[in-house]
Amino acid sequence: MGLELYGKIEPLLGFEEEARSLYDRYIGILKSWEPRSLVDIGCGSGGFLLRAQRAVPSLTRAVGVDLSETMVARAKGRGVTAIAADICDVKERFDAATAVFDVLNYLDRQALRRFMGCVEALLEPGGIFVADINTLYGFEEVAQGALVREEGTSMVVLESLFEEGSLRTRIDLFEEEGNGCYRREHDSVVQYHHTPEAVADASGLELIQIHPVTLYGEEPDKEILLLKKGD
Repeated sequence: MGLELYGKIEPLLGFEEEARSLYDRYIGILKSWEPRSLVDIGCGSGGFLLRAQRAVPSLTRAVGVDLSETMVARAKGRGVTAIAADICDVKERFDAATAVFDVLNYLDRQALRRFMGCVEALLEPGGIFVADINTLYGFEEVAQGALVREEGTSMVVLESLFEEGSLRTRIDLFEEEGNGCYRREHDSVVQYHHTPEAVADASGLELIQIHPVTLYGEEPDKEILLLKKGD
């Protein structure tokens, strides 16, 4: 899966406004639960953790975890405590865990079950897990199609097709090397459609809230799920 390439192109995609809107929804939920410790799974370049640490007064410890070395290096450069690791290898315990902006959608059913088991193990008794998933509308009406972004001497092209419950996105990055020549990098990523019930069934956590979110379309293209570990 092209996670490293996706990490490289993220600054070119121009989703900052939508990301901030989604972050604020998460922060509202976290404020109401007042966790003292937080792990952000799939932390990317650390934007959400930076915002959460400023906005959630109860937080005294916040850690980011990501599989991408590129993303973790970027997060550390912004002052975020972050590690490049599989969450199943993290031994600390936290009052809250988050997985922001499609993290769960990159997991097929088998991987989702493993992931959710590890999330449960990360949480203290009574801890919460907050994550968003793309709705069917989000996949069919928003994510499909082509996207082209140019900035300076770089251009990224995304081509996405949703069929049989999964969205396959081809990534092409073109960077000018001089003398009119460009270097091309390409890879692909796959996302999977999950219902809230499927996410809950993949773990021992209780699904207690579903928050519809409209970022791009006329209908909710995301749902933020709040799940809780037993006391």
